[in-house]
Amino acid sequence: MKITILGSGTAVPSLKRNSAGVLIQSDGFNYLIDFGYGNLSQLLNLGLTYHDIDRIFFTHNHPDHMCDLIIFLFSSRYHLDPRTKDLTIIGGPGFNEFFLKVTNAFGHWLVPTTYKIDIVEMDEETKEWDQIKVQTLKTKHIEMSRGYRFVDSKGNSTAISGDTDYSENMIKLGKNANLMILECSFPDEMKSGGHLTPTLAGKMGKESSCKKLCLTHFYPPCDLESVRKACQQEFSGELFLAEDLMAFHL
Repeated sequence: MKITILGSGTAVPSLKRNSAGVLIQSDGFNYLIDFGYGNLSQLLNLGLTYHDIDRIFFTHNHPDHMCDLIIFLFSSRYHLDPRTKDLTIIGGPGFNEFFLKVTNAFGHWLVPTTYKIDIVEMDEETKEWDQIKVQTLKTKHIEMSRGYRFVDSKGNSTAISGDTDYSENMIKLGKNANLMILECSFPDEMKSGGHLTPTLAGKMGKESSCKKLCLTHFYPPCDLESVRKACQQEFSGELFLAEDLMAFHL
């Protein structure tokens, strides 16, 4: 399993950090978890196009986590090179209604003619696609928010939070994971509801006993050296501060 951070940033535009997105590659399949702006270009940097993505998972439907989906669907209609592989899009309860509103807003321009889209709503459950087990649990951000745990055919595991506050469910998803990816939006002194700080992220990493912890989704006030020091007060394991195109091989 290979995991690549496509975007380590937020809703605030940045030349250094694209908004949220993670690519999981396993057993020949390409999964996206969130699809914020700039992620399509990052895929091109990795040699991937709209033809290559098999499934897209959304932690929630805020713009900085999903807006490149619109361009993805639009470009997949390109008449000289249309996508032909069917696509599964997975989100929490209510995602199907949201998706219909988005596509209806653009008329026929996002509606595929050469492939099919299957929308799957996952609440708190486990499904298996392509020999990859996917578990979801509700997290603390908005009603739709769901965290994910992916386990490949060899038993390698990755947990991804999306946006969340301190969450026991997310700790469960990250239990003994090879890699846990948590948002860390603000420094401790700027704690905001529905988001993590370095100390809280470190606490969740410790309580999950994950092998590697990667913090991402940094708003501009985050000073990375301070983030690292605060997180390491709680988490003594291997810690990474995400950068765009940072990759992990499990």
